[in-house]
Parts: sequence; C-alpha cells; structure tokens
Amino acid sequence: MKLLSTILVLLVAAEHFYIAWLEMTQIPSEKAAETFKLPYEFMEQKQVQILFGNQGLYNGFLGIGLVWSRFAVPDNAVYGATILFLGFVLIAAAWGAFSSGNKGILVKQGLPAMLAAAAVLAV
Repeated sequence: MKLLSTILVLLVAAEHFYIAWLEMTQIPSEKAAETFKLPYEFMEQKQVQILFGNQGLYNGFLGIGLVWSRFAVPDNAVYGATILFLGFVLIAAAWGAFSSGNKGILVKQGLPAMLAAAAVLAV
C-alpha cells in the first residue's frame, strides 16, 4: 500500500508540474485555450499571461511540495507533509470548481488527490 500511495502522490505531483508548465510557458497557445476553455485572443493579453504565469508558479509549488513530502522530509513527517500538500490540492480543486463554475476541475484535479490521500491514510 505504501508503494501505491507513493505512486498516486507522484501522479498528482506530475499533474501539477504539467499544469505549471502549461500556465507558465504555453499562454497563449491553442492547447492552453482548449484546456482552459478560454478564447485564444483573451490569452494574448499581457496581463492574462502574467496572471497565468503566477498561477502556474503556485501549481509548481504544489508539485514540488508533494515530491518533497515523499522523499525529503524526515520519516516522522512524511505522513503529515503529504496530507498537507494533498489537502492544498483538494482546496485548490474545490475553489477552482466553485469560482470558475467548471465542476470538471473536481474530477480532473480533485479526484486524483482524493485517491492519493485515501491511499496515504490507509498505510
């Protein structure tokens, strides 16, 4: 179960590294317009690119925090650090779904984090 929980946590981290890459380097692009369901022309605005870049940085921090929680914290802190960062992901997913009106965020971002948290709690 420990291996499964680590794999799930790393999948959540990878998802956040991908989101960070997309938000920080691919705005504007057709892929980003499709992913975020926004007009390409909207993403051409400098202010929008800055906002996405900042948001991408935070997604990168979530990914780094998840990797750190599994491999770099003292053994007695792995559980707490992992649950903390998965909790951040769950809160971000809930807020993103609520604030954007896109309930799909709960499935795409929240469900993997929830499954990872369940696996961590089961260890």
